[in-house]
Amino acid sequence: MAGLSRETVGDAQVALVDLQDAGQAGLVALKAWEGVAGIPVICLFDRKNRRELIQAGALGKFEALDRSEPVAVLLTRIRALTGNDICKALPPGLSRQTTEAYRKSNAFLESLTLSAIEGADIEVNLMSESAAEMLTALSLDGLSVWLNAVHTHHSGTYCHSLMVAGLAGMFARHLGWPEEACLEMIAGGLVHDIGKTRIPLAILDKPGKLTEKEREIINRHPDIGRVILKPRHELSVAIKKMAVQHHEYLDGSGYPDGLTGERISQDVRLMTICDIFAALTERRAYKDGAPPRVAVSIMKQMGPKLDQDMLSQFARMVLEDRFCAVKRSAKSAR
Repeated sequence: MAGLSRETVGDAQVALVDLQDAGQAGLVALKAWEGVAGIPVICLFDRKNRRELIQAGALGKFEALDRSEPVAVLLTRIRALTGNDICKALPPGLSRQTTEAYRKSNAFLESLTLSAIEGADIEVNLMSESAAEMLTALSLDGLSVWLNAVHTHHSGTYCHSLMVAGLAGMFARHLGWPEEACLEMIAGGLVHDIGKTRIPLAILDKPGKLTEKEREIINRHPDIGRVILKPRHELSVAIKKMAVQHHEYLDGSGYPDGLTGERISQDVRLMTICDIFAALTERRAYKDGAPPRVAVSIMKQMGPKLDQDMLSQFARMVLEDRFCAVKRSAKSAR
């Protein structure tokens, strides 16, 4: 911890320090740091470890948190210390409905990540509330407004899930599906990449193009999602299938199971189209996002891999002038 300064932490709003194996020199540097850096510090310690307990007490004004506490407790404390509001970056003049849908959907994605990490039940009530708020926002404000909002998100992974959920819900409504089915498609979009919660962030957030090995790791996320969701009886079978099968192709060339034709449900076919479109139109550090018309053209060239009748309907929805005006973010999920 020697040499800590305001320059060291840059624009950080809070520091997290683990006291495991902390030496005396490091503790001295840490106690001297507050006056220099001027940001809150949370020290993780083991309450059952006498040495760490004494060290935490000796630090006094620094906040101490038992290392065994759930991640949710840590995140809540960090948010309280930073005053971080996920809605601050939203476009000005956004309606109350879309703002609330954005806030609630983010809360669900955060709880979903924690559920996957901790093996806890998925908060289906929050999922249902998020889907209902999003469908109302889409109906009142339109798809373009929703996509412009979600593209302000700092997390590429969250941005992608919010985008896919919005596309899936709006497309289901465009196809005339009943409201219950539209809500399930939104929920499926929020959950579909749950397997990525166990992919290293160094790969998910890599600024450059992935290596072949890294791509292989990313491609495991449907199987990882299967493992996470198998014991989750609180989720419908349809939503589980969307998470596991959204990279399957009708001609059998997809993964993880090489499913073909009628073995792939209408729900999954719709989710696959929305997922591919989102991936193509999102910008990445090493390439620009494709304009909607180009993305649709690429998808049409995929021929028998996708449900082309469904894709034609999707193209009619997204190629309206209002949609094409959407601003695409420089951040995206893989």
